[in-house]
Amino acid sequence: MIFERGKEGHYIMVKELIQQEELTILNTYAPNTGAPIFIKYIIRDLQRDFDSHTIIMVDFNTPLSLLTDQQTEG
Repeated sequence: MIFERGKEGHYIMVKELIQQEELTILNTYAPNTGAPIFIKYIIRDLQRDFDSHTIIMVDFNTPLSLLTDQQTEG
């Protein structure tokens, strides 16, 4: 199994061999503002790791880390 986490904690990618086929699962957390641009950037940056056995999941509300989504109100 290969496990990769983004530097800022905005994505986790897991690669696993299942029945002689490599499966890639990408779970990404999109910030509340600028989500479409952010997702496009992440997918473009990681597309070298994608193939026909890739599952991409996006969570618009739940951060992968408590520190990832801390924002000050003001």
